[in-house]
Amino acid sequence: MIRPTADLTTSGDHTHGRSRTEEPSQPEAYTLENATLFGWDSITGNLLPERVELLKRYVVGRTVFDAGCGGGGFVHYLASEGFCAVGLDKHAIFLNVARERRFRGRFIQADLARRLPFADSSFDTTICLDVLEHVADDAETIRELARVTRRRLVIAVPQEDKWMWRYRLIFSPYRDPTHRRYYTPESLRALADSVRPRHVEVFGEQQIYLQQLAHDLLRPRCRFRILTPIYQRLFTFLVPRAYSNVLYQNLAAVVDLRPPDSASVCASA
Repeated sequence: MIRPTADLTTSGDHTHGRSRTEEPSQPEAYTLENATLFGWDSITGNLLPERVELLKRYVVGRTVFDAGCGGGGFVHYLASEGFCAVGLDKHAIFLNVARERRFRGRFIQADLARRLPFADSSFDTTICLDVLEHVADDAETIRELARVTRRRLVIAVPQEDKWMWRYRLIFSPYRDPTHRRYYTPESLRALADSVRPRHVEVFGEQQIYLQQLAHDLLRPRCRFRILTPIYQRLFTFLVPRAYSNVLYQNLAAVVDLRPPDSASVCASA
């Protein structure tokens, strides 16, 4: 469970993921250039170690569905690890990346806003990483993901920023014009609870290391130049030992739908 040290209460509509006024995303912003600019690792293929660890720890069963797979980087990773992995995305330009790179796994072009082309309980695990903030109706989308999933949903979304704005800074996802909303732990849990799961765990993902940020940006100096090296050594010693709030760029939810039973087969479209 996430244990925030800052107040996470926000104003506005808290129904599911709607923790701020929603703006329509910009379809013209779905380009390879923007995806690379904002670090969509499914496109770049440079999977974040935190994301790989998330998959290693929480994916269960043999069959895995990547809902909103982008360029297929995670599908390729899972297929390479022996899973029967299927990826679905709305945008052909992203799926073409998977084809051009000959990524492993199966890829289907379809819209998460519509009924998915799979039977009920087709997959053991569905992953949905940095996707729900893009869809028009996240509640309807998660219900459809739960329909095609037998055991577990693994979700990651950008967290609503209540800390950095006062310093005229923003989390990097706030620069992405395709995002419709951001989430708090409470709103993400409410969204997960809407599918009546057996168990939900919500926690922070992609920690922002404030001590490292301070170490990289601050350079102590003294008006007596002879003391500056001493100040710098003290700073280097003290900063890693300083207490700070634990901030995360993203939130993750592990949603257990029902107890494990017999093995499933790889789904077909």
